[in-house]
Amino acid sequence: MRYIYESWRRYLTEEDTSTVAKIVLVNENNHVLFLKRTDYTDKFKGEWDLPGGHVKSGESLVDGLIREVEEETGLTIRRARLFTKQGNLHFFESKYEKGNIILSNEHSEHKFVDPLTIQNPSKFEKIAQEVVKNA
Repeated sequence: MRYIYESWRRYLTEEDTSTVAKIVLVNENNHVLFLKRTDYTDKFKGEWDLPGGHVKSGESLVDGLIREVEEETGLTIRRARLFTKQGNLHFFESKYEKGNIILSNEHSEHKFVDPLTIQNPSKFEKIAQEVVKNA
């Protein structure tokens, strides 16, 4: 397997595509799950992120999303609905039902946040705000 470049503390391989699937997981309080990238990553060091990542060649968006979320959090996504698309970024939404969150080495922390209270939101936080407003 030939490596193309290092990204998010792992190598992006020829199997990975530039297509990214992210999910807004909303709990019963309308708070959204965010993951903090480790300080050891090359890209987006220490930033808060939504679960998800690159879809592999031959994978569907949903299969890639399910794999990435399980790798990053240990959670299994049962239902997800495509909320919006921005270029190569696909944002899904789903209810967080329950389950222990077990972080991969890509992330150092997790938290559930009411996105409507965030001032000066990032791109991902704006998507989370839209999902909660439309729920």
